[in-house]
Amino acid sequence: MAFHFKVGLKLYSTNVELIPEASRLMKEGLYDYVELYVIPGSYMQTINNWETLDISFVIHTPHSFHDVNFAQADKWQTNQRNFIEVQKFADSLSAGIIIVHGGNNGSFDETLKQLARLDEKRIALENKPCMGINGEICVGGTPEEFQKAFDSGVIKQTVLDFGHAVCAANFLQMAPLDLIKKFAGFNPKVFHLSDGDALSEKDTHYNLGKGSMNIAGFLSTVPEGGLLTIETPRRETEGLKDFMEDVVYLNKLIN
Repeated sequence: MAFHFKVGLKLYSTNVELIPEASRLMKEGLYDYVELYVIPGSYMQTINNWETLDISFVIHTPHSFHDVNFAQADKWQTNQRNFIEVQKFADSLSAGIIIVHGGNNGSFDETLKQLARLDEKRIALENKPCMGINGEICVGGTPEEFQKAFDSGVIKQTVLDFGHAVCAANFLQMAPLDLIKKFAGFNPKVFHLSDGDALSEKDTHYNLGKGSMNIAGFLSTVPEGGLLTIETPRRETEGLKDFMEDVVYLNKLIN
């Protein structure tokens, strides 16, 4: 399918059973790269499988759902241990981008301190909602924080998650596209796309066309050749059928 951007398939590092189907869809031209979310402790058991998939990879660091939280000082050892595994995935799969979340219920200064200690040039910081789904306070949800990250020299590349930006805009009482344009000013390396509740302050991930998000408006900010990862739900019993339907929806929307 012809898009002005490259389409990414989001998978977990434990999803090795989906590799044959992913390989088939890749050969059919349905997507261009895999964004692989690292499940802690999965490298030794899965890396040989992922190395058989002849495609570009972007690596996503575990976040607070898997006990990684760069905003909290007492999490440093856990964060560092898990990030070493993330780097192994990135090295083995020749990935040039490692996505990180800023964390929650802590401080953005601590996030920058820890990311500086990791000393990893491939890190790309993803914007977050201001409030998490369980009411936690997220860091890295405003352009001002991103500017601070750039000014510090710690962060040199970013990820723009459209759904997260909408949630943050609702929290901050801003127009969503205005906030998105501010984040787009940092020239994101990757964009994350899902549908959801356009009026919510909390993150919701729906399949494309199933929510009220301004998807067409989002796509207008993605540059030629940009990396756009589809981050939508997938029914485990349906393989990659939901992803295929989302790509078809994008094609209809654009063409």
